[in-house]
Amino acid sequence: MTAIGISARAGAAFDVVGVGVNAVDHLCTVDAFPTRDSKQTLAAYDVQPGGQVATALVALQRWGWRCRYVGTFGGDPLGALSRRSLVDEGVEVAYAPTRAGAANQCAVILVDRISGERTILMHRPAALTLRVEELDRAVVTAGRVLHLDGYDVDAARTAAAWARAASIPVVVDVDTGVDDVERLLRLTDAVILAREFACALTGVAAATDALDALATLTGAPLVAVTLGAEGVVARTAAGVLRVPGFPVRAVDTTGAGDVFRSGFVHGLLAGWSLERTLAFANAAAALKCTAAGGRPGIPTVAVAAALVATRGAVA
Repeated sequence: MTAIGISARAGAAFDVVGVGVNAVDHLCTVDAFPTRDSKQTLAAYDVQPGGQVATALVALQRWGWRCRYVGTFGGDPLGALSRRSLVDEGVEVAYAPTRAGAANQCAVILVDRISGERTILMHRPAALTLRVEELDRAVVTAGRVLHLDGYDVDAARTAAAWARAASIPVVVDVDTGVDDVERLLRLTDAVILAREFACALTGVAAATDALDALATLTGAPLVAVTLGAEGVVARTAAGVLRVPGFPVRAVDTTGAGDVFRSGFVHGLLAGWSLERTLAFANAAAALKCTAAGGRPGIPTVAVAAALVATRGAVA
């Protein structure tokens, strides 16, 4: 993606450093969304590790990249589960402290059995906040790409500023839970937002209008809006690029955005064109939706590439 002004640094100890949250998800599949003062039986229930940055790093590690996680774990059994899930995948967590006495971040996710769409109810104790003084500049800038979610906004902005100074591209996965998000986005090279959040942030109704507003707001070389099953629309100095999604039988959309960003980072690290990268990210995110939870449905590179290939060669 050098043509659009973004390129991964060479010669780093890690391919990706991720600074952000991890979580444990309680996946509750329902036949109908519950109403007030009601009681119903779950169609299915599972407990799985998740979290935006953590899940993105798991996908990238599975795809052969060297990943480091910087964040905090709770000192409870859920925190131990979340940490172990990253260690077992090969993600380095040496600089991710455990907060003794604090509960790990968790979420109750209501998944509609028919559509696969989900509603997330999350809980993150304040004690889990990653403080700026806990960051080590050499640790944060040890990768070719920096990936953030911005929940600990002061730490995220500091990490992004350090990466910018070291010519490391910054990719973020932010949503409505992030305070003062505009300041972080101005330090971001690839601004990729979901349609609902992009339109709410910019105050416009159409995704293409949101692209223009985001470009003005951030000055980033790439701004993109994900459109769910419809794919993604992106804007660079060369113009607007729309890449369609891939139809699948969706079981659960949890983690689709995380995996989309993994697909984007994968293409950035591999030196692919923007169109090929976005097509791969769409395919990876779609395939993820064929299994419940954020991580079980992560496809291999070969499987995602094969889905892309059904539409012919992508430059």
